[in-house]
Amino acid sequence: MKIAVIGAGNVATHLARALGGFNEICQVAARTDQSAGRLASLVDAASEGNRMHGGACEPIAGLDRLRDDMDMYLVAVNDDSVADVVARSGDFDGIWAHTSGSVGMDVFKGKKRNYGVFYPLQTFSKDVDVDFSNIPMLIEGSSDDVARRLEAVAKEISGTVRMADSQMREAIHVAAVFACNFANLMWAEADRLLSPMGLDIRFMMPLLQATLDKLAVKPPFEAMTGPARRGDIAVIEKHMAGLPADLKPVYSILTDVILNHYNKPKDNDKGDE
Repeated sequence: MKIAVIGAGNVATHLARALGGFNEICQVAARTDQSAGRLASLVDAASEGNRMHGGACEPIAGLDRLRDDMDMYLVAVNDDSVADVVARSGDFDGIWAHTSGSVGMDVFKGKKRNYGVFYPLQTFSKDVDVDFSNIPMLIEGSSDDVARRLEAVAKEISGTVRMADSQMREAIHVAAVFACNFANLMWAEADRLLSPMGLDIRFMMPLLQATLDKLAVKPPFEAMTGPARRGDIAVIEKHMAGLPADLKPVYSILTDVILNHYNKPKDNDKGDE
């Protein structure tokens, strides 16, 4: 496929580099010449030696010089900017696909003829390499043909590709916020608590890895440990007393969720009738 990538952030960077191994990334469109040029250079480097690569990737600032002969226009911008990109770009014949987990496919409706969603379920940072073969790709298309074509592209880079409509994708995205973003916030706060002792979150990597490894064999609530799981109120009160003021409500809310879960009445514990 001939592909134009719109965006030059974290998602755009990783997808452009991965897709460039199997397709021709012809253009990168970004807000500035500098950001577009940086990603175009990375695409060229990643595509070196690829027989399908037809030449240097063209960096462009804005959308005015988007080519009209692309097979795919990959809109890899932040969620709030997707609708603006759709409104300010031409309705060319290629497939338009955004990469958002929370933006519906109907953002294209009435503005593009062929469109869909090409969503990688992963957290991305530009300077951290990822193995796309392990990243689930969620696909949606405005027609069966569009969906099949997007699925074929996704299978070039990922071993886990599935169809997911906008409602399903949004539910998965919310789950990902809990599993990734909120968990990362907890790691950041743990890092802050470790800092006065000259330690950081890396000190807890064996603990974190063991926690993740257990998820391969047990559901999360079965794998739960710690004072709230045990109902150890004395330890909980001691923790609360020593925490910074801004973390006390966070600790209290999360502890109550765990306590309530493990102290719910059993279905067969209904008392005397």
